[in-house]
Amino acid sequence: MAHFLYISDVFCPWCYGFSKNIAKIKQEFALPFEVYAGALVEPAVSLENRLKNSPNVQAFIDKMYSVTGTRISDSYVEMLYSDKAASIVMDSRKASHLFYVLKQFKPENALEIMEFLQKQFYDLGRDIFSPKIVHAFSEQYGVSSEAIFAMLKEEKIQADAYDETEKGFDILGEIVLYPTLYYVENGKHHFISRGYVEYEACRQAVVNTMQAVKNQQIEPLTVLMGKSCTLDGKCE
Repeated sequence: MAHFLYISDVFCPWCYGFSKNIAKIKQEFALPFEVYAGALVEPAVSLENRLKNSPNVQAFIDKMYSVTGTRISDSYVEMLYSDKAASIVMDSRKASHLFYVLKQFKPENALEIMEFLQKQFYDLGRDIFSPKIVHAFSEQYGVSSEAIFAMLKEEKIQADAYDETEKGFDILGEIVLYPTLYYVENGKHHFISRGYVEYEACRQAVVNTMQAVKNQQIEPLTVLMGKSCTLDGKCE
């Protein structure tokens, strides 16, 4: 069945900035979305050390807003400078495990679940590994918190989550850039875009890709390359 594959990362702010655009793509094209979580922040790092390594937070926030129209909240900044910053950890592997578990309960909402976790961090300024996040998800989606906590402890599920992230790396190949969007038909992955891209450009790339696949076009389309931006606000 034809569908989209979206590879994102819970701790990728530019993916969070892209969330409104990708939601429009889902709504307009009405195709299923398969979503994999990546490993952007590996090894894990505390917010305190992240701030030491990337001290120009305001430049990052200003640049992201100018590029995406999405503003990182004051709550996030307060979290960075809080007394808890040393104990709050950015760990993409652990976040990918959490995402994988949550989407087992609502697989049709995988895209929304990724946004849910990104919003908890970059908008609400919360530690996504706090039990409060599971309870918030439970309340929003009508899922048992106990069932989620139990699944998080399952070794097989943890291994499956790890394998899915690795599968994402295999699909991405040499260029690992979040977010990346593919159109998938008959088991073949067709690149649409990499990095943050404007909605209209992404929409047109989707149309072009779907048309090329329909026409069995042999020549590969040029991948839509978005901005590659750092936490200091620099974009290339």
